[in-house]
Amino acid sequence: MRTRAGYWIGGLLVTVGVLGAIAWAVLTGAHLVSTIDEFQHVPIPGREQVRLEERKYVLYVEGPGADERVPPFDVQVSDSERESRLAIARYSGSLTYSFNTAGSAVATVRAPRAGVYSVRTDGPEGYQLAIGESIRGNLVRTIVGTLVIGAVFGIAGIVLLILTGVRRSRARTAPGM
Repeated sequence: MRTRAGYWIGGLLVTVGVLGAIAWAVLTGAHLVSTIDEFQHVPIPGREQVRLEERKYVLYVEGPGADERVPPFDVQVSDSERESRLAIARYSGSLTYSFNTAGSAVATVRAPRAGVYSVRTDGPEGYQLAIGESIRGNLVRTIVGTLVIGAVFGIAGIVLLILTGVRRSRARTAPGM
């Protein structure tokens, strides 16, 4: 019996792979953009009070072309309650984005306690300092998830299409058929 079910299922798997990868990329990409939009911002130059939780934060510079070249700037983060400066470490590696705005990770800071902190920046106008979580994990999740969904379903569908074609071809050429 020559059934075409393998072709239908294989085609369906390829379609699910393509559409699933696109849906994953769109949904996780939208979440990534939303995460960046929710960062706290301080104009450069400027001074703002920000609320931080007890954890590590990434400092990003955002503005025209900041994903390619970060202008020279200075930043200080101080505990408003204790009036002590926090240690700022240079960001190791390279992490840039260009969605609603262009930005580059430039430093990290660890808030020792939850509370209000004073952030002072100095540098050229037209830029801002964004303070938030690292987007590296979200970015990796978006890329890897898209590739895995597309590859797993796409390859499974292609393999099933090939096997169905070979099986049907052998059935046509078998003796007594």
